[in-house]
Amino acid sequence: MYRNYEKAVSRVMDYLAGNNYTSSIVYTHKQCYRLLKEYLESKEMPYSRELALQWLDTVTPGLCSSTFQNYRLALSRVNDTFNHHEIVNTKSAYEAVQHYQHLNQWCKELLDEFLAVLSKSHGSASIQEHRISASKFLDYLSKCGVKSTVGISHCIIRDYYRNDLHKTQKIKDHYNSLIRHFLMYLADKDRVRRSIPLALDKFILQRLVLIHELSPSDRDAFYVTGQPDCINASEFHSKALILGSTYLKRHRYSATIKKTFRKTWNELFVFLEANGLDYCQETALYWAQYMRYYTVQWKTFRRAVKMFEQFRNTGDIQPEIVYTYQRDKAENLSEWCRNEFRSFIQCKRREGLAASTVQMYRSSCLRFLGYLGQVGSTAWDMITPEMIKDFHLSDPHTTPEARNAYAAKCRGFLEYLAVKGHIPSTLKLALSNESAARLDIIRTLADHDIAAIYEFKAYAQTGLQLRNTAMIMIGLRMGICASDITKLKMSDVSWKQGTISIQQAKTDKFLKLPMPTEVGNSLFRYIMDGRPETSSDYIFITHRVPYDRLEKGVCAKALKKALGNDPHGFHVTRKTFASRMLINNTNPTMIAETLGHSDNSTVMTYLSTDGKSMRQCAISLEGIEVKGGLLS
Repeated sequence: MYRNYEKAVSRVMDYLAGNNYTSSIVYTHKQCYRLLKEYLESKEMPYSRELALQWLDTVTPGLCSSTFQNYRLALSRVNDTFNHHEIVNTKSAYEAVQHYQHLNQWCKELLDEFLAVLSKSHGSASIQEHRISASKFLDYLSKCGVKSTVGISHCIIRDYYRNDLHKTQKIKDHYNSLIRHFLMYLADKDRVRRSIPLALDKFILQRLVLIHELSPSDRDAFYVTGQPDCINASEFHSKALILGSTYLKRHRYSATIKKTFRKTWNELFVFLEANGLDYCQETALYWAQYMRYYTVQWKTFRRAVKMFEQFRNTGDIQPEIVYTYQRDKAENLSEWCRNEFRSFIQCKRREGLAASTVQMYRSSCLRFLGYLGQVGSTAWDMITPEMIKDFHLSDPHTTPEARNAYAAKCRGFLEYLAVKGHIPSTLKLALSNESAARLDIIRTLADHDIAAIYEFKAYAQTGLQLRNTAMIMIGLRMGICASDITKLKMSDVSWKQGTISIQQAKTDKFLKLPMPTEVGNSLFRYIMDGRPETSSDYIFITHRVPYDRLEKGVCAKALKKALGNDPHGFHVTRKTFASRMLINNTNPTMIAETLGHSDNSTVMTYLSTDGKSMRQCAISLEGIEVKGGLLS
């Protein structure tokens, strides 16, 4: 009863084997035919298309979509063979055409050689997949007129990717990875350029710039002549491989950063070889900048170029270096004022001022000189008091404190110019201070804020959470400023004595403070469980390369993590600490010493935060009541 059915099944299985279908497809067909036969035997009826479809309907609810499609295709094939003794619908649902028999002789020999090497380390299913994908690729090369591996170009790789169609992107990516494996084999044998297999990547191909396809203006910008520091693309790639595999790991970059930089250098290598260019920094930076038309990551590309250039020149990298790409505004100054500006800034550096203070002098003077240029000044003797007053009125700062701070820096520059004899000594008086005395209400953390901090502390698990907790607890329980917390070193903590020593950044005063148990526990847990392993002596460090000390602004961010989008700055922890000591009847002199103040006058400002005690100071309004109006 089932002889003809079994013959049809046998023909289909021979067809699959002869055309090198994958083992998963063969297995699915075999399973389908076995289950169908069991169904027919249970019905005691011979094979028919109607019964086959009826059986498929009964098993469909338990099948995934791909298995259902393969079952349907298997039934279609066995029906064609049963009725017509041949398979008609070879492309109806799954295309697995074998291109091998259509290949030129050089392609067959190349593929056979590759598969022979592959058979030593891969199974039959993997070899079948490589044969199908590589055959299809080689068949495409033959149709493009390629006569040998020398003719495989980046343009052909790009065109093949665009024309190669698959049901899903996932399937396409898989087959491209197999072809890339084949191309890597050819590159190892020096039969294709090293960048050819790297080019078969969907992200690289989306951004591949072929200079001959650009407009003349863009085309010329990529060609740099007369650069003595150029190296060929292969040498660039070799150095980039060493940098990516050894030095990024040595400096403990994260896996994501290492992967990103390596991909960037590979993509730049593909660009250089595709266009026949040598590597030089100017070309590479222009390429990175040109990538802004394709990806938001172009700044990462630019940093990767800068890092490679540093490695190329010094033999190592310095992660702490912050690269700058914008032109210095001082270079845009006119000749008549540029030299005096530079001399003034150098003078401030020699005075030993902090870098932030020198930077403030620099930005203030640049804005002042820029304004003079806008109003048409071309010499020092053209500066008038009216110009200076108008400049001061144009100051964009919104608070009197900020205006006064920047005016003081500009006034210092005017004094310097007067000493040099460029302007009258009285001209600085045109830049006045603004006075706006005010009394601010002292803001401290409420009880629910402190409860939220302790809840955050209780659930802290990650390294960053432990770091945030330790910084907050130091500020809240010891009243230490953010600028002093971030510069704490391991040697500043005495675990035996239970103290923390600091040299205050603001007053340069040395303090040795008792360390509360909560602070010590938070510090210990962060150092042991959350802090990255590094040789840095600073306690609080960044959790990514270069593992350097933190900026003080990180403390405020830590407090916001604990309190949500809270408007308080980190200094509120210091105010809360002082306020709590005052509420607990601590001697004001002791509070001042703990905070590092020279006297207790500042502590007096915290009196208003002690609501319970302030109520005792209330004065009766008896005899001065308001009369008339709504209150009468």
